[in-house]
Amino acid sequence: MAIFLLEMADGSEMILTAGRATRTETGDVAFEYVDARGNWSLCCTVQSAQVKTTYARRVGEDGVARWVPQLSAGRWWAY
Repeated sequence: MAIFLLEMADGSEMILTAGRATRTETGDVAFEYVDARGNWSLCCTVQSAQVKTTYARRVGEDGVARWVPQLSAGRWWAY
């Protein structure tokens, strides 16, 4: 499981816990869960017009957790 932070276009923020996130071909951000058998299923999609920036929570080599920005364009996956 991973933690994701979305800065929204209206100035609000959304924090989600999901197995992974992706930016779709249309620019939307989709979040998926995985079950015990390894099957992925969509749990939430946020339209691209609503999202300003997406971050994934990562722990660095120094042991400090940081919000790492994801690409603002193009496809990507974050776990």
